[in-house]
Amino acid sequence: ITTKEDYQVVRMWMLLSEMRKGAKAKPAYLEIGQYWIDPQGRKTVIGLQRTLGGYYFDTFAFCSPFEIRRDNEAFWRIADEWVYPRIKVTDTIKRNGFKNSTYHIHPVTLFQQLLSNPKAETLMKSNEIELLRHLCHHPADVDKYWNTIKIAKRNGYKFKDVGMWFDYIKMLERMGRDLNSPSLIAPQDLKTSHDIYVAKLNRQRIKEQREKERQQAIEDKAKFEELKSRYFGMALTDGEIEIHSIDTIDDYYKIGESQSICCGTAKY
Repeated sequence: ITTKEDYQVVRMWMLLSEMRKGAKAKPAYLEIGQYWIDPQGRKTVIGLQRTLGGYYFDTFAFCSPFEIRRDNEAFWRIADEWVYPRIKVTDTIKRNGFKNSTYHIHPVTLFQQLLSNPKAETLMKSNEIELLRHLCHHPADVDKYWNTIKIAKRNGYKFKDVGMWFDYIKMLERMGRDLNSPSLIAPQDLKTSHDIYVAKLNRQRIKEQREKERQQAIEDKAKFEELKSRYFGMALTDGEIEIHSIDTIDDYYKIGESQSICCGTAKY
């Protein structure tokens, strides 16, 4: 990881070692690609031509020219491997909080975010690394719930399981809860609160699905009456037990719910 004028550069090298029995190992190295990131966070890939075939994705035409290439899985994966410890970054990236560690975030993504996204700078400087990592993978989540994040931080909330926290916040939103309420968005026990809202949301989904099915049944009322109307009003009784027809769609659902049977949901 180094620089060239105002560009942040990530250089990629292939290390080779030729070994034969009874002979000393012969190490060698070859540069296969570079990511160049401009001050606005835009990236360009320069490298050898990638070849296809065989069992390996990191194969290159060693005699090909070192020129601008389309980004691909090989360069992207290799740039996220082991980093030479002597790191040099641009003054802008250093000013935006970088402290010589990528924190297991893809370096190209991290530098792009630090150069183009003020939220990444804020999270880096406040040492909210888990949130920064989530931003690098899911920037839309952080953008959408940024105000909620700031309220939680002001109230001393520690972001540990960030994935679960965002899942929990999305459930609160789905249930129509106030995402500005510290008591909701900064729970003392995230796992318990998350599980409570999973159960609530599941119950709501079941209720919504039943209502959707009921509305669909109402739309099919004409067909229902065509099939059943000849039996409407029919009743048999011996004075103690009464057997009668079910004459409306709503009655099918009500009986199904009260008796825990599927005569409504199965569209009998």
